[in-house]
Amino acid sequence: MVSLGPLTEKKYCPYSCAFCYVQDDFGSYVSLNLDDIINFLVINRNKYNIIYVSGDTDSFAPPRTDKGIQLLNMISQSVECDLLFTTRAVLPDTVLNRLSEIADRQHKVNKLLIAGTSITRYSEEVAYLEPAPIPSPDERIQHMKNMKSLGAVTMLGLRPFLPMVNVSDYITILDKIHPSLDIALGESFYFIRNGNIQKRVFPNGIPNEIEKEIKQGQKMYFDDNQSCWDTWSSLSVERTVAEHCRKRGIIFAMHSTEALEEYRKTL
Repeated sequence: MVSLGPLTEKKYCPYSCAFCYVQDDFGSYVSLNLDDIINFLVINRNKYNIIYVSGDTDSFAPPRTDKGIQLLNMISQSVECDLLFTTRAVLPDTVLNRLSEIADRQHKVNKLLIAGTSITRYSEEVAYLEPAPIPSPDERIQHMKNMKSLGAVTMLGLRPFLPMVNVSDYITILDKIHPSLDIALGESFYFIRNGNIQKRVFPNGIPNEIEKEIKQGQKMYFDDNQSCWDTWSSLSVERTVAEHCRKRGIIFAMHSTEALEEYRKTL
């Protein structure tokens, strides 16, 4: 996993999602210049089979869009490998043209360009979870369609599943992107007790019925920080989304590695 790193010393990302685990005890990010990132990838080529340009600090949102696309372009020219990037930004036509060229280059060497975005809610009642300047759900839905049109594999993060978001939101999002969606991902909700995430996601406190469903003292499977996190998950939501994806012919998983393995079987 690589990225452009934090936006500034005081602000990790151009966006401020209420549920983003970077706000609490998630591991710190290193800032490297583009040449250093490429050198790292070339030197360590035998240690990975996919390059993920992380969306945790959104390397493609303004004001770093051009630099993020430059990073993708340099990677595709330097390393023959499946390439995944995620952003909540809606990319302009000039950038779509450059991405189309990257997708073509990937196809010529039999590698994938996987374009991801995250849409955590659809209803305006919970819009506080994804505050401005994050593009609206409908704008990001159109972004996914644009990614499919230029030849990318499309991956949607319905992430994380949150207790105040009705499962009908997820179904609506899936239906609006279909048939331009290849992969959908779910994820449990992580937060530190009495930390920044809890205060923003539950501004009026955690309701008793939700408190009963929270597991405490959990470790993150996707990061090596040593903190103990509270987590919320819903098997009912997961099953409902998974079944809807099955009916739509969309691959669903809670982990991207599993989802991509399933996608590769279809090639």
